[in-house]
Amino acid sequence: MTPNKQKNRRIFQKIVIGIVALTLVFVFDFWLFSPKEFSSKNEVAGQSQKLPETGESEKTKDYDLSQFANNPVDEEEPVLREIKAEVDLSVPFIVQAPFAEWDDLHNEACEEAALIIANAWLNDKEPTKEQAEEQILGLVEWQEKNWGGHYDLNVSDTVRLANQYFNLERIYFTEVKDIEDVKYELSKGNIVIVPTAGRLLKNLHYRQPGPAYHMVVVKGYDKKEIITNDPGTRLGADFKYSYDTFFQAIHDWPFSLGESTSLSNDEKAEEVKLKGEKMMIVVEK
Repeated sequence: MTPNKQKNRRIFQKIVIGIVALTLVFVFDFWLFSPKEFSSKNEVAGQSQKLPETGESEKTKDYDLSQFANNPVDEEEPVLREIKAEVDLSVPFIVQAPFAEWDDLHNEACEEAALIIANAWLNDKEPTKEQAEEQILGLVEWQEKNWGGHYDLNVSDTVRLANQYFNLERIYFTEVKDIEDVKYELSKGNIVIVPTAGRLLKNLHYRQPGPAYHMVVVKGYDKKEIITNDPGTRLGADFKYSYDTFFQAIHDWPFSLGESTSLSNDEKAEEVKLKGEKMMIVVEK
C-alpha cells in the first residue's frame, strides 16, 4: 500500500471513530434528559397528588396522626372567674313547718320552703308565719292537682314548679363541679338552692337521723364555711356548714315524680347518696 493510501485510511478511521463517539454522546444525553422521561416523572407525581374515590389523599391516609391526638390546636383558654373573699346576702328566712307541725306534709316541704324564700328575696319581702304556711299549703295543693301528688322534687321539677306557680323566669339548674361554682354565683349576687343527701349535712338540729333528701338556700360564705338559710330547722337562719361537709352532701333527687313511693327512708337516703348528681338551682335577681 502506498504512503498516500495509508494516510487516507488513517484519516478515514479517525473520522469514523469521531462519528461513533459523537453518536454515543448524543444517545446517552438523550436517554438521560429525554422529554419523555420528564413527562413520565411528571405523570407519576401528578398521580400521587390525585385524590382517590374516598376523598382522602394517599399522603394523609398513610400518615400517622396519633401524635396530635392529645394536642388540640383550637383549645379554648379557661375563663377566669372573679370570686369575692366573702359574701353574705340579705335573704329572708322561713322554716318549712312554720308552726312546728312536723307532720308528713311539712316534713316533705323543703322544696316549697326554698322557693318561698327565693320568691320573697326577689320581691324584697319577709313572709310572716301565716303567709309562709299559706304558701306552703298552696304549693302542695297545686302539685296534687297538677302532678297527682306531693312528692320529693329534683332540681328540674323544682325549677318547673317555680316557673308555673310563682312565674319565676330567672331561675335555672346547673352542675356543681366544686364549691367554687357555688361561691361564684353568690359573688355575682345570685342566691343558690342546693339539693342534698340530708343526713350527710350532719345537722344535729334535724330530727335524727335526718332527712333522706333535703334542699337548702345558700346566701353566702366566709373563708371556711357556707352560709345557708336552712328551712329544715327553726334555727336554720344563717346556718353554717364547712366547705367539705356541704360539698360532700350535694346530691340531687335521682327519681322522677312519685317513682320512689315504695322505698323506705333509709333506702331513699342510700339511693340519693349513690345516684344523686351534684347540682344546684341558681336564682337571679
